[in-house]
Amino acid sequence: MKTIKFFCSQIFITCVIILCGCTKSSGTVDPSPAPPPAPSSFHGVRIYIISTGDIHEYSQNLAGLATLVKNIRDTASFVYFVLAGDFFMAHRSYDVKRCNGQTDKSIRPDLKVPSDSDHVYDGKAESRIVDYLNFDAIVPGNHDWTYGIALLANPKLKRKIIACNLGQPENLAADYLTFSSKQCKFRLNIIGVAATDNIHSKGDETVRVYSATTSTSLSKIKSAIAKADMNILLTHLLSGDDAGLFSSITGARGEALFDVLCGGHTHESFARLTGNAAFIKAGIYGTYAGIACLWWDTVKTEVVKKTASLVCLENIPKDQRTLALIDSLHRVYPHY
Repeated sequence: MKTIKFFCSQIFITCVIILCGCTKSSGTVDPSPAPPPAPSSFHGVRIYIISTGDIHEYSQNLAGLATLVKNIRDTASFVYFVLAGDFFMAHRSYDVKRCNGQTDKSIRPDLKVPSDSDHVYDGKAESRIVDYLNFDAIVPGNHDWTYGIALLANPKLKRKIIACNLGQPENLAADYLTFSSKQCKFRLNIIGVAATDNIHSKGDETVRVYSATTSTSLSKIKSAIAKADMNILLTHLLSGDDAGLFSSITGARGEALFDVLCGGHTHESFARLTGNAAFIKAGIYGTYAGIACLWWDTVKTEVVKKTASLVCLENIPKDQRTLALIDSLHRVYPHY
């Protein structure tokens, strides 16, 4: 049965990766280089990093995402599910831009962020969804301060939030989270880099985030990288800032010293290999999820292959339990 289950799992994962060819107006799919052939002497495990970001109120795609994650988690030993920021709806004063280019001013009135959203809404719906989806790590986006620091300090969220460049509030987020396996001889760090611009904070609360390329931020990132065999950067930055990390965290030959960068904020959708690292931006805003795969050789104790791909969530069957939760939240929070 285990052999059949493993064989079926590979068929499923292969199928969802093939689906990455679909495109939407909110983003483009960058052609990834053909992955190298599987090492003939590979003895190890494949480690999957599933990423999304900028989910805002685009809730229906979450049900397809839940199906994708569940199937891969059910059939693979090491799967890490990460959220690259912005899981709260835009604040009432923000002009929401949707994937088809419409703004808050032109959409149906019942979908607008209500003027009394702080009272009626206050972020509770997305908190329920994020908790239900069971992310392994979350980096704060610029909208994630909208409903106040207390909401992010909820123990269910706080234990997953990472941001090495967060100055204030203090003690809210760890710099990184560590995952390891003694049997498979690896240590993997997921390192958070929070949004640095356009931050929407509540009332008189102060949020202070430092540039990802300041000496302090880079020192923290490089220190975390040195402590692990594999490293994932989880960011909510502009594209130029992500590019700055690729140019700042390099080895003697110019290669990236981390294995994967999963980003958000810009609502782009692409997956490619850059500087020998997988570089993915895949927000539900554009109906995509990203999958990076690291082939960890337990004999050589090193990564021997990396791949990066997009999955179009519109082609994934929707998880019925997630749909039921979304429906129940819509009844309580009609503007979610």
